[in-house]
Amino acid sequence: MKKIVSLGFIALTILFSACSSDDNDDKGIENNNSVTAVVNGAEWKPTKINSVTLIKIPGMGQRFDINIQDDSQMFMLACENETTTANAMPLKDYNFYDDNENTDEDESLASNALFINSYLIDGNTYTEHQPVSGKITITAMDPDKKTVSGTFSFKTVKVGVLQSKVVTPEVIEVKNGVFTNLSYTVYAQ
Repeated sequence: MKKIVSLGFIALTILFSACSSDDNDDKGIENNNSVTAVVNGAEWKPTKINSVTLIKIPGMGQRFDINIQDDSQMFMLACENETTTANAMPLKDYNFYDDNENTDEDESLASNALFINSYLIDGNTYTEHQPVSGKITITAMDPDKKTVSGTFSFKTVKVGVLQSKVVTPEVIEVKNGVFTNLSYTVYAQ
């Protein structure tokens, strides 16, 4: 069941990231926003913030997505929670746990976050890695100004090869991720 939910989560994340606007290419500079991380030991900073959205579906919950990229790689960070009355997520940790690591049904932990890294090659997007662990912490979220800040880290492992132009690493480890004052949009049904 968790795999089905995760696949649905991936599909929705890709759908909403594909619908993002190019209007906010320089949004981070204009609004004093920033995102930084260390990817496999190297400093990383996106060149584009594709989308930052809070999606609210009454009776089903709400999901928060951040989609960022540089010239060769795109990161999609997402977390979910029960629907709140405010246009914000609760300030807390959201975690991804690999189902394979939890074999005892009674001891398995429910994931409420998802992390996807994709490669941008010749105008196409390739996702060759699957998340195994990760955490996103929302430390500040202002529903009036619609800004959010927090931290993130995650690890993904290669599960296949979808292209032959770039050799991707077996493991992607993102550490010390920080997002500050990102402006977000609320979509409600």
